[in-house]
Amino acid sequence: MTETAAKGSVTTLWRYPVSSMGGERLDHSPIEPGGVEGDRVWGLLDAQTGRIASPGREKHFVQVPLGHARFTGEGVAISADGSVWAAPDDPATLERLAQVFGFTPRLEPFVPFGAEGFRPRYEHAPIHLVTTAGMRSLSRDMPDSVIDERRFRPNIVVDWPDGPEAMPEQGWIGREIRIGTVVLRGREPCGRCGFITLEQEGLPLDVELLRNVVRRYRRNFGIYCDVLSPGEVRPGDTVRLGS
Repeated sequence: MTETAAKGSVTTLWRYPVSSMGGERLDHSPIEPGGVEGDRVWGLLDAQTGRIASPGREKHFVQVPLGHARFTGEGVAISADGSVWAAPDDPATLERLAQVFGFTPRLEPFVPFGAEGFRPRYEHAPIHLVTTAGMRSLSRDMPDSVIDERRFRPNIVVDWPDGPEAMPEQGWIGREIRIGTVVLRGREPCGRCGFITLEQEGLPLDVELLRNVVRRYRRNFGIYCDVLSPGEVRPGDTVRLGS
C-alpha cells in the first residue's frame, strides 16, 4: 500500500449494541471482519405491533435514541437513564423505557448475517467513519446548530485537518485507510435520514440539519468502510491513507 503524506488521528470510538438506541463511547475498539465487536447486535421493536424501530422515518419511534444500551461481552444491557442497567428482558426496565418511548418495547438479538430470522432493517458496510473536518464544515454552515458526532452514530471519528474539500472522507471511497493495525477501505458515502435531527441526551431537536445536509452535501455525511485487516483501534491512533 502506498501511503500519502496526509494523516490524522482517532479522536473517539463508538458502539451501538441496540440499533437506534443510544450508544457507548469506547476506550478501545476490537475491529472484526464484520465490524466493531458487539455493534448493532440487537434490535428493538414495538411489542404490540412487531414493527422494528425506525426513528428517522417514523414519528412513533422518535424517542428511542433517548434509551441507553451497552455490550456486556455476552449480550446487551439496557437502561432508561444511563445509570441503572438490566438485562434486555427485565420487566421493570422495559416499563421505564416504555415511559420514555411512548410504547412498550421488545428487544431481540439479530441473527447472523446470511441466516433466516430477525435482521436489521438496513445493512451497510461494517464500519461507519466521520471526520472532524466534515463536522467543522457543517458547523460553519449552521453556526446556530449543535453539531455533535452522536447525531451521526459513527464507529470511528477521525481528527483530520481542514482542506479544500468540505468533507475529506468523501475522497476516501475506494482507498485503504490504515489505523494502527487495522486496515479499512472506504466503500460508499453514508446517506442520511431524519435520525440526525432527533433529540438525544444533551442534543436538541434540529429539523434544519437534514435539510442542510441534503442541500449542501447531496444527503451524504461520513462514509461506510469495509474491514480488510481486523485488529484493535484506540483513541490517538494515527490514521493514514493509502492508494
